[in-house]
Amino acid sequence: MNKITMIFLLVVIISWTDGVCQKDNNPRYFGEPILTDTLSTIFIPTRYNQEFLSTNKIAFWSDYYANIVVYNFKVDTYKKLFDTDTYIEGLQYGSNYRYRTTNDDKIKNLTSKWILLLVKNKDYNRSGRIDEHDPSTLFATTTKGENLRPLTDESEDVVSFDVFDGQGFVMLKIRRDKDKDRSFKSESFYYKKIDLNDLSFGKEIELK
Repeated sequence: MNKITMIFLLVVIISWTDGVCQKDNNPRYFGEPILTDTLSTIFIPTRYNQEFLSTNKIAFWSDYYANIVVYNFKVDTYKKLFDTDTYIEGLQYGSNYRYRTTNDDKIKNLTSKWILLLVKNKDYNRSGRIDEHDPSTLFATTTKGENLRPLTDESEDVVSFDVFDGQGFVMLKIRRDKDKDRSFKSESFYYKKIDLNDLSFGKEIELK
């Protein structure tokens, strides 16, 4: 191996190592932009790096955003969606709603009026950190990132949801802390409808 090749390889290794270190030292980094309103708005997720997740309040068990930057490309302004960083389940794509395969994949969270987000923002079981045992709260915001609001409370764990945009509703799969022991492990599931026109709830559907 000649000297020129050795020098080139050394430069590549140093550059790669420096890039990795810079990324690890930074607790946040940008994810890929997501078009939410074709006339004005892009959501840009901010993510925790793996080192931060493993050494702080939350265990690294899934794909979570720290926050979302709402960028209005029409007027060139931006803001954070949440006032403080939290743990937002990543937007879900495609047929299995987990992994993006093409740019045309449908986003499950995005309806014609709203964006639905599952958020862990409470240490409900008082374990000292937010983790997979704490409830996921359903939040809604407009496709322009306005009027953010929680739709469920901390005693309800939203396990999943299915969007029926053409029919104008969402079905939530929920479990509640019925015995008030700050745990959801032994609780049974029930379903509840949300009207996509006004975000009102329907009756609880459960086995009795």
